[in-house]
Amino acid sequence: MNDINHKFLLIQGRSIPQTDNSMQYFPSNWKEEFPIINKLGFSGIEWIYDKKSELSNPILTKTGRMEMLRVSKKNNVNLENIVFDWFLSHPFLQKNELLQEKNVEKFQSLMQSCSDVGFRRIIFPLLDKNKINSDKEINNFIKIFDKKIIEQLDSFDIEIHFETSLSPEKEKRIIESLNHKKIKICFDMGNSASEGFDPVKVINILGNNLGSVHIKDRKIGGSSVPLGQGDVKFLRVFQSLRLINFHGPITFQIYRNKDSNNISILKNSLTFIKETISKIVND
Repeated sequence: MNDINHKFLLIQGRSIPQTDNSMQYFPSNWKEEFPIINKLGFSGIEWIYDKKSELSNPILTKTGRMEMLRVSKKNNVNLENIVFDWFLSHPFLQKNELLQEKNVEKFQSLMQSCSDVGFRRIIFPLLDKNKINSDKEINNFIKIFDKKIIEQLDSFDIEIHFETSLSPEKEKRIIESLNHKKIKICFDMGNSASEGFDPVKVINILGNNLGSVHIKDRKIGGSSVPLGQGDVKFLRVFQSLRLINFHGPITFQIYRNKDSNNISILKNSLTFIKETISKIVND
């Protein structure tokens, strides 16, 4: 991270009016967002694949994927990441073997679709209903992923980044157990702050196992707030990222307000982050 010309991405749905009470969802009017994202200065998008809007998501069909590529090229907005929020409401780990196999097949199918479109990374959230906590759950997850998913990774030009609420030590254990160069961690600085973790310690422990970053601000134990109003120590975070020579994508997954001008929030957030990085570069 040598300058402010970093690869900044925007999570899908943040630059257009909110049409759902959910904080994060796939928007049916997804095409409207691409020219806005380009104008704001983001280089790419982090796509959303969720259960609620699954049937309207164009990534499921060849025609839909071709349209995604057309809109991406027309607006010069790269299809960089896709977050598999589908598992947030339908956990990956299942006690029933048949259901477990269906989940594995679901993910394998998505890997193929993502490869067809050209996504570089799948963000795999181990959060909410998909959260794993106990050593037994972690071991089971590693076992299934190692047996069913890892061998397919070499067939695709795509990485898998786990986003978790686990300690960095447990995250590192998962990465080292799976032992594949395309398996990394997505560090969400807001979620980490909310859990009470020290971001410097998290980043130092993960080191080159850290593949991508989500930007948001949160209070400890609280929800998202505008950047600079929560407990994320942004200067320390970006100093630490620079020290490990982090060059991965940074996705703005920031606070949104249904009654506010989200374009203004995005502009202010982008300025805030660029100014923070600039302080480090010019130090």
